[in-house]
Amino acid sequence: MTRSRGALVLAAVLLVLVVLLGVVAALGDGIPRPVVGHFGGGAVRLGVVQVAAAVLVPPALVAVVAALRGTGRLERTAVPWALGAASPIVLFLVARLNGVAEAVALVLVYAATAGGVLLRSLHRPGGDPMPLRWAAVLGIVPWGVVAFSQIGGQLTGTPVPAGVPLLTEVVLAASIAEYVVAHRRRDHPLAPAVALGLAALPGVLLAVLALAFLH
Repeated sequence: MTRSRGALVLAAVLLVLVVLLGVVAALGDGIPRPVVGHFGGGAVRLGVVQVAAAVLVPPALVAVVAALRGTGRLERTAVPWALGAASPIVLFLVARLNGVAEAVALVLVYAATAGGVLLRSLHRPGGDPMPLRWAAVLGIVPWGVVAFSQIGGQLTGTPVPAGVPLLTEVVLAASIAEYVVAHRRRDHPLAPAVALGLAALPGVLLAVLALAFLH
């Protein structure tokens, strides 16, 4: 199997970043956000998401995938593995920061994002691009939920905390950029380090901005 020095360097950079952000996260209050469920007309608190710790998970997972790609243990499947591991968690956290607290909605956000990544994994260089296009159709759904919740909060006088709208827009822009590059280079894949770096970007930006704005 082919090794990739660039992927190994990326893995090391991401791990160092996760450690540094972890130190920052440990110094704050954890950014707790409750998750609730409605059963029989009543609301039940199911748990609390510690956002400061959770935002470290996506870049850490991409670092692991990059390390596996760098050592040659993963080849063509490296990017789908990275996206599949990180993207659903990123969208889950973005949705929660934007006021989506209902467990059912959060699970569907996670599932829709994972489904989009699954469709992307079906594409082969030189093959039919429809899996990529259907992935975009499915992948935009969670962002619609985020927008609906953010706008609803503004209309009801309970807007999201300052910094969350900017965080959301930046992570969305990074996600769109990753998809556009992947679509345009669908028949000529990028170098592993570049492709994995783009896959890591939304999670890295989420972690940095969440700890900067909300910690």
